[in-house]
Amino acid sequence: MEGILSKIRKIHLVGVGGVGMSALARLLRSKGFIVSGSDIKESYYFRKIKTEGIKVFLGHKKENIEGADLVCVSSAVREDNVELREAKRKGLPVLGRGELLAFLAQEKKTVAISGAHGKTTTTALLAFLLNSLGYNPSVFIGGETFNYSHSSWWGGNYFIVEADESDGSFLKLSPEVAIITNVDREHLDFYKKEEDIYRNFLEFAFSAKRLTIGWGDSPQLRKILRSVKSISYGFSKNNEIRAENIFLTPQGSIFDLVMGEKRYSQVFISLLGEHNILNALAVLAFFYYLNENIEKALVKLGDFRSTKRRFQIKENFRGILFVDDYAHHPTEIRMTLATAKIFNPQRLVVIFEPHRFSRIRFLYNDFMDCFSLADVLIVTDIYSAWEEKPSTFDERIFFEDLKNSFKKEFYCFPKKEICKNVISLLKEGDLLIALGAGEVNLILDEIIREFKRLRSKI
Repeated sequence: MEGILSKIRKIHLVGVGGVGMSALARLLRSKGFIVSGSDIKESYYFRKIKTEGIKVFLGHKKENIEGADLVCVSSAVREDNVELREAKRKGLPVLGRGELLAFLAQEKKTVAISGAHGKTTTTALLAFLLNSLGYNPSVFIGGETFNYSHSSWWGGNYFIVEADESDGSFLKLSPEVAIITNVDREHLDFYKKEEDIYRNFLEFAFSAKRLTIGWGDSPQLRKILRSVKSISYGFSKNNEIRAENIFLTPQGSIFDLVMGEKRYSQVFISLLGEHNILNALAVLAFFYYLNENIEKALVKLGDFRSTKRRFQIKENFRGILFVDDYAHHPTEIRMTLATAKIFNPQRLVVIFEPHRFSRIRFLYNDFMDCFSLADVLIVTDIYSAWEEKPSTFDERIFFEDLKNSFKKEFYCFPKKEICKNVISLLKEGDLLIALGAGEVNLILDEIIREFKRLRSKI
């Protein structure tokens, strides 16, 4: 394949409208390839790369791959896709996103970051600190960061990659260093059994040529770390890298950093919550491995402004704080609501857009008890992504069970009615947070616009 890549001039991406595929399109163009893409829907990321000058087609037609030397397909693309079928008919090389990333990574010293939660923020923070210290890395992030206008670019010797475990494609990488933020019951539509998740992360750890860095407070992950050359981080004393004397504020997090025999007092990050302290520890563990000047890294740490849709404060208007967050898994929801409590709101009002039928089905009971910190829970239509609704699934039963489990103020509104209904519920002192990986951020934007329009007249 290395020989094939060297002869390739134009690459076409099928399903380019997702966050990962659009980032790959940008990375490939940055490396010098001619890039085109297509998708069935005009998403935010579709429009973004279009404005950046990447040729994109709305809808799938066999003519879209004209002139392509290689076709890359999203994991959401089905075998009967007309562009995929045409590529195979022409005998063109066809790769998945993870496969193509893995081939690109062969040219670099790759650091691959994976885990059920936190990998986007960890990848973005590592890229930011390496850039700040003059390393000029190549970067692939599965999300947008506030410090950069792009989520991917081709640069120097290090390649910082957010490695996707959802479809097992992270196992195609052979990184110098693997970072595992955590292991959790996620993507069970692909893995089927929890043991398969653990087995894949173990294989990912073994794929690292030099070192695996991981969260040592997790029993599952600690077992993996004991099997390979590793550095662990966390809050407990058995980690080489740890945070102590933690102080959480609405402006950021403060902690003492312990690295082996050294202690650095009053480290500040602008990120909120204990889970983000863990993300920072993962990155600092890599600099510890590099034997880099830690003081220099710590000076820059507070300048990192996080990634979009990760406890993103959108507006503070008339005594109400509006927050957008990507959390869609019960573990993420618990952590995010705990972070919201740092602000000490009079009421924590949650809008939740469930994400995918399969996730609800596999984690049904977990969803029943992950909203306990909320005072008001508002749910809306399920965002299916590309999944078809199972014939045996009845969302009305799910919503009713959620209402009975929550036992506090609960509402269920369809998307077309949610804006006016939520506005009528809001009170001064509320923190309103929108949770989900679908389109709930757009719902929140509409609520903010309408709320400001109505309340500005008062």
